[in-house]
Amino acid sequence: MQDQSLTPAQIRTVFYIIRKHKWKILTLFLSTVVTVAVGSLLATPIYLASSRLLVKAGREDIYVSPTAGSPAVVDRSQSEKINSEIEILRSTGLLVDLVNQIGVERLFNYPDRTLRSWPFFKNSLFANEIKEIPPIEKVYKSVEESLEVTGVPKSNVIDVSFSWPDPLIAARIVNTLVDLYLVQHVKVHTNPQTYNLLKDQAEKWEEKLRKSEKDLEAFKRRHSITSLPQQKTMLLGKLSEIESQSKQTESEIQETAEMIAILKAQLSGLDQNIQLQQTIDKDSETLAALKAKLVDLELQGLKEEIYRVKQMIAEEEKKEEVVVVSGKSPIRQNLEGDLLKSKARLEALKAKGKNQKLQIAGYRQDLKTLDGFEKQINELERQVAINETNYKLYLTRFEEARISESMDKQTIANVSVIQPATPPLKPIKPKKRLNVLIGGFLGLFAGVAMAFLIEFVNPVFRTREDVDQFLGLPVLATLPKEKTG
Repeated sequence: MQDQSLTPAQIRTVFYIIRKHKWKILTLFLSTVVTVAVGSLLATPIYLASSRLLVKAGREDIYVSPTAGSPAVVDRSQSEKINSEIEILRSTGLLVDLVNQIGVERLFNYPDRTLRSWPFFKNSLFANEIKEIPPIEKVYKSVEESLEVTGVPKSNVIDVSFSWPDPLIAARIVNTLVDLYLVQHVKVHTNPQTYNLLKDQAEKWEEKLRKSEKDLEAFKRRHSITSLPQQKTMLLGKLSEIESQSKQTESEIQETAEMIAILKAQLSGLDQNIQLQQTIDKDSETLAALKAKLVDLELQGLKEEIYRVKQMIAEEEKKEEVVVVSGKSPIRQNLEGDLLKSKARLEALKAKGKNQKLQIAGYRQDLKTLDGFEKQINELERQVAINETNYKLYLTRFEEARISESMDKQTIANVSVIQPATPPLKPIKPKKRLNVLIGGFLGLFAGVAMAFLIEFVNPVFRTREDVDQFLGLPVLATLPKEKTG
């Protein structure tokens, strides 16, 4: 690899050239430094006002759907959120509102100390000449170029800065821009139509709910329904009870019919008439007359006659008279009585069973009717439930939207102003010391470059030292330069 370092001879040559043209270099250096210093002194100072905003998660990151059960969080990255807010801050509409609110005349009403004021130098070196107001398009462009909106790395902070010749205007522009941005931020992240939409939907579903409730009440009143489940339960209880009674009646009918058959069988084996009994008839007419006479004698007190009549009565009682009675057998009479009772009971049971079957048919028809009512009532109640659910849903969303709108009116957002702008005390431009240092460096560099350029363009030996320096040969003689008159 070839050595690129300078040799001692080359270094001597460099210093020789610089020494040779030192006055030219010094002149160019001083002229550059003076020019830059004068320009820095005459340049209009530029002041930088800045404010910082903190963007955090808030209502803007929550999406509330009119139909969803719960609010959903919008998943956005930090850089995406910051960039979105920066674009809102730099939007053309916001800048136009800013300029209109500040006023074009107020923006450009400041002393111009730039070189453009030099035509008025005859009045004063720092004449307070008012700048001519440029066209409105250039005003917007100038404000846009002077505005800088950047995101602070690894944070949710946005830095808003504005540079302008007037420090008060610079601070006012930043604060006004932040205020306009907060209002615009709320407008961008909210939908003004949502409130009215949810209100209309809530009123619509409320009307439907009231109508469905009236339809349900009218249906119940028309069919005399108080509590359908309770009525159905009572009807099922009655049906179960009457069915049980019907089965018992059928069982009794069967038993009675069997009893009638048995009684008929028993009656078929008995005779119609039989000798029932033989009795002694002691109540004859003679005996009765004697007893009557005895009573009269006792009343009269005739003892002998009484005694004689008693003997006659005793003799009469000793006589026996047998009476034979024939007729139906008591057993047959009892059986026939039981048969008649059983037949009557059978007819009564059949009438009772028929009535019970009619009641069962009526209860079943009532149950069938209630089942039909139940379907209609379930449909009406289902409609009421649907309308009530939708009404509550939209009413809840409406209340959330109402609160959100109220918060929006107060510009409550997820952006906080960390540091408002204040009028800066020192300008950021021109940086006089830095400009002078840079001008001196450029002047020195330009002087050295000019010296080497002169040597490159016109490489002549003007002195003995040049010959000795570049050729290394002794000088035998020198001739003076001829002067032309």
